[in-house]
Amino acid sequence: MNINPEQNNEDLIREKSTPSIDIVEKNYTDDSLGFNPPSSAEPDSFDPAPDGGLTAWLVVLACFLLSFNILGILYSSGVYQAHYLLHQFPSDSAELIALIGTIYATLLLLTGFLASRFINLYGFRPASVVGTILFSGGLVAAGFCRTVPTLLATQGVVSGIGSGILYIPATTGPVQWFSTRRSLSIGLSSAGAGIGGIFWSFVTRAIISKLGYQWALWLSGAVSASINIIALFMLETRPSKSGPMRTSSWSELKVFKNAKFITLFLASVVSVLGYMVPFLYIPTYAQTQLKANALVGSVLAAIIDLGMTFGRIILGIVADSRLGALNSVIAGMMLAGISHFVLWLPSTNSLPLLYVFSFTYGFFGGAFSGMMPAVLVRIFDSNQLTSIMGIFSTSEVPGQLVGGPIAAAIFSHAHGDWTPVIIYSGMMLFCGSLLAIATRFQDIHTPAAHATTTSNTAQPLYHLCHQLTSATSRPAIVAPVRAVPNGNWPSSPILVSD
Repeated sequence: MNINPEQNNEDLIREKSTPSIDIVEKNYTDDSLGFNPPSSAEPDSFDPAPDGGLTAWLVVLACFLLSFNILGILYSSGVYQAHYLLHQFPSDSAELIALIGTIYATLLLLTGFLASRFINLYGFRPASVVGTILFSGGLVAAGFCRTVPTLLATQGVVSGIGSGILYIPATTGPVQWFSTRRSLSIGLSSAGAGIGGIFWSFVTRAIISKLGYQWALWLSGAVSASINIIALFMLETRPSKSGPMRTSSWSELKVFKNAKFITLFLASVVSVLGYMVPFLYIPTYAQTQLKANALVGSVLAAIIDLGMTFGRIILGIVADSRLGALNSVIAGMMLAGISHFVLWLPSTNSLPLLYVFSFTYGFFGGAFSGMMPAVLVRIFDSNQLTSIMGIFSTSEVPGQLVGGPIAAAIFSHAHGDWTPVIIYSGMMLFCGSLLAIATRFQDIHTPAAHATTTSNTAQPLYHLCHQLTSATSRPAIVAPVRAVPNGNWPSSPILVSD
C-alpha cells in the first residue's frame, strides 16, 4: 500500500478545521476559580475580541434593549395578573390566571435551548427577527382576547416562545466582543432587565387605569416591537474561525458529562427556588405585615429592580478588575441569602428597613442571576455559549414553577407567619452559593488537563521559581499547565492575580 504523508497531513488539517459537534471544555478555567485569565491566552473559536469599539458597544446596547423588553415585561406581569383577578375575570380561579405569567416565564427559559440551534446556524439577527414577531405579536393578539384561556395561548405561549428566542442573544451577545471587560459588558446589557421592570410596571399600571388592559397590551406590543427593531440593526454576530456550529441531534446534552457544569446547574436550581420569593411576596408582606397600601408594594418592587440595575453594573466592574466572574456569582448568591436574615427578618415593624432590604436584595440577587454567561464562557468555547446558555437557562425552570407555590404553602402551614417563608428563601440562596463554591474546589483539585512531558520540562519550573521569588506585589497563583506543542514553552508561565 502506498501511503502519501502529505495527503495524510491534508486530511488531518481538514478534519481539524471541521466544526466539532462535541462540547469543548477549555484546558484552563482560571475564572472558574474566580480569577481573570489573560484574554490573549484563551483557546477559543474566535479571533481576539476587540474589547471595545463602536460595534461592540452597540451590541451591548442592543442586548440592553432586548432585556429591557422581554424581562421587563416579565417583571410587570404581576400588574396584569392583579387586574385580571380583581377586575376583568373575578370569576376565574387565581391559579388559572397565574398560569399566564408562569407559562411566559417557563417558555422564556425553555425555548432558548431549542432556539440556540437556529442561532448557531444563522446568527443573532435572523433569530431575533423571528423572536420579535412572536413576542410582540403575541402581546398585540392578547389585546383582542376576552377569556383567560385565549390569554394563556397568546400572552403566555406565543409571547413566551418569542421571548425565549430573544433571551439567548440578549444574554450572550456581548461575550463575543469583549475579553477583559466581559463581565462589565454583560452587566450593562443585563441591567436592561431592572430598568425595564421599573418602566413597564409603572407604564402598564398607568395605561390600564386610564385606557384598560387591552390598550396596555396593544401599546406594549407596538412599543416593544419598535425598540426591538432598533436593537436588531445594532446586533451583530462575530464570525467564528470554524464557521457555524452544526450540532447533531441532542449533542449539546453532552455538557452534562462535565462536573463543573453539573455543579453550577444544581447551584442555580437550588438558589432560584428561593430567588423568586421576594419578587413575588414583598408587596404582599408590606400590606399584611406592615399594613402598607398597594402603592408602597409597587414602590418596593421597583426598588428591587433598581438595586438589580446597579448591582449588575457594579459587580460586573468588580468581576473584571478584582473578584472574577464566579466569585461575583458566589458573593451575590451568599449575600442575597444573608440579607434575608440580617434585613428582612428584623423588618416586621420597620418599613424603612424593608426598603433597605429591597435594594440590597436586588443589588446582590439580581447581580448573580445576570453574571452566569461570564462564568460559562470561561469554562467552554465562546462559539458554543449559545447552546450552553440555552441548556443552563432551564435550571431556573423549577424555581419559576414551584418556588412561589412552595413559599405559599409554607405561609399557609405557618398560619400567616412570614418567618418560615423568609428562612426558606434565604436558605435556598445560601445553599446555592455553597454548591457554587464547590465548583472552585473541583478546579483546584483537578490535575492539569492535557499536560505533556517534554524534554525541557525544567524550563517552566525555572520561570515559575523566578516569578515567585521576584514578585513584590500581590500574591499570585499559577494557572493549570496546558499542553505546549513541541516543547516550545513561553518565556514565562501564566500568572493569575489573586
